[in-house]
Amino acid sequence: MIAREGRLPLIAAVIAAILIYGQWGALWAAPALLLIVWLYLLFRDPLRDVPPMPRAVVAPVDGKITEIGPSRNKSLPGNWTRISIRTNSLGAYTVRSPIEGTIYDIRERSRSSLTGRKTGGLWVRSEEQDDVVLLFPGRHGRLAPKAFVRYGERVGQGQRFAYLRLAPYAEVYLPDSANLKVGAGDRVLAGSEILAELVKK
Repeated sequence: MIAREGRLPLIAAVIAAILIYGQWGALWAAPALLLIVWLYLLFRDPLRDVPPMPRAVVAPVDGKITEIGPSRNKSLPGNWTRISIRTNSLGAYTVRSPIEGTIYDIRERSRSSLTGRKTGGLWVRSEEQDDVVLLFPGRHGRLAPKAFVRYGERVGQGQRFAYLRLAPYAEVYLPDSANLKVGAGDRVLAGSEILAELVKK
């Protein structure tokens, strides 16, 4: 499956490859064929089986967990556990919601306005008032992941809700009471691998 925002560029690349091949031959069409392969890797959106655990926190991206520990992000109020995931450069570039809940504007809920730091990401709050924050370090402006949801909109667990845009790392911030199900070095698939289980309050 191909993500909807990638269909037009992919179709255009295929048409260009056909025209170049017909006009100048296979050698000249090779760059266009490579572009088709790259666009397919970038925009493919494979189906994933979301685990039947309502309080589970699923991986938002494909990649490898590099670090787990207390949060060192001073822009986020409160105590958090941070899971850092190095994204898989050959994995799907779809970002999926770690929990079911409502999307909030992270800028309104962080200390970024007080510290002067840029804080970009997505904040999801469940019906049980559990918060999970997803950040992409070093990615702002046009390089930041593009969300397909609006603030106040509800998303399902594992639902596709953003496009990665080549971000090398994703950070998942959980309540420090959450029961972790993974460790550093584990590889995860977006939407199907469980990172942690939220504890009932």
